[in-house]
Amino acid sequence: MAYRSSFTRLGLNYYTIYESVYDQSSVSEKVTGILEEFHHILGEFLEGKGERSSLENLRERLIHDMNILTAYTDCFQIYEYVLNRVERRFVKGKSIPWSVEEFSTALLEVLSRSEDSTVMNSRIQEIMGQLPIRYTKQKFYSMLLERLTVYAGAEKESLEDVLYMLRTSAMVSLPKGMEEQWPGLYGILEKLRYMDYRNLDKEQYWEAMDRINDASKKLNVESGLYLLAADLVNDLYVLFLTRDSAVVDSAEKDLFFSLAGDIRECFAKHDGQPLPEQCKEYLEKLEGIQEYVMEQFMTDAGEDDPILSKIVKLTSGSSFASLEETVRKEEPADRKWIEKKGEEFCQELTKTFEGMPKSVVRAIMAKILSYLPVVFRSSGELEEYIRGSLEGCTDLAEREACMEILSWELMDEDALV
Repeated sequence: MAYRSSFTRLGLNYYTIYESVYDQSSVSEKVTGILEEFHHILGEFLEGKGERSSLENLRERLIHDMNILTAYTDCFQIYEYVLNRVERRFVKGKSIPWSVEEFSTALLEVLSRSEDSTVMNSRIQEIMGQLPIRYTKQKFYSMLLERLTVYAGAEKESLEDVLYMLRTSAMVSLPKGMEEQWPGLYGILEKLRYMDYRNLDKEQYWEAMDRINDASKKLNVESGLYLLAADLVNDLYVLFLTRDSAVVDSAEKDLFFSLAGDIRECFAKHDGQPLPEQCKEYLEKLEGIQEYVMEQFMTDAGEDDPILSKIVKLTSGSSFASLEETVRKEEPADRKWIEKKGEEFCQELTKTFEGMPKSVVRAIMAKILSYLPVVFRSSGELEEYIRGSLEGCTDLAEREACMEILSWELMDEDALV
């Protein structure tokens, strides 16, 4: 069942990535190189040859590269946050029809409509990530440590996972190879890093926005192709794992081999021509197989078997998940241990903040708060926090920008429901 599901999905994704690549005016050498390697491994599989080790190496390369692309995305989001807060200096926006008090009350009303506590907490975290930040470093560190203590009693590894996410998303820990792998993106990032945001003029603002927009477009295209490539690799990995024991209808198998072979040949021609009509016919005949067999497989598969366990991970939807078998230690985190880890993170933040413009530091603080658990004891305390953040922001352009963004993300969204 896993074999049938994966060859059906591989055929569909192979078709999709062919069209995606040739719809682009240009495809990076990184993506081209990865696809060339995949074509080679797939060709060996279709001939009944090939080793899984080459596919494992390609998968590790994909994971490494995707970590870099994710780091770039996190970095550009921080600078976009900064530029959004100064936009109203240069772009006339709609007037804000609420006072700070009215707006705070309206936000609370939107939150109160969420019956699901998980949804409500998620929305509060969104608010934390958009409100103006005016804290000293020590005040911020105190808030950070307070929120981390929510993990008291949870497994230590859970908190380690949270701190890893915070380090990578807040530019504290960046993967190696960012400059070498995507020098164009790195060049844009360096220019943003050294801009004087406090004294930005209109021309510099638009220049910076153009850079971020260019980077975002490239990242969207590159990440999308990497995701498709990872899914192709995962499904081919399943085929390697199961090919010796799978029982498949010969006509069904011939359909997949014909489809994969034809698409592979089209890639090899490099002429950008549409796929032949027969490929669509093959896909139509394979429709419905994936949903049926995957439902059966997920019902019957047990994770006690190492091969089945690996297949479950490869087909889980987490395209870049590690396949290594890890045993999590059930060690509860006490308050003292959490404070120690939190203080270590604060020290890392202090080094990261050195030489940074205040606006960038505030953007990082806001991003961190948006990932941390909610600690408000009542709706009144939350409303007071929102009002205090907005009233404490003396930069009218920034305050109005924050209110406008929150209106888009929460209030307008809720009004549409």
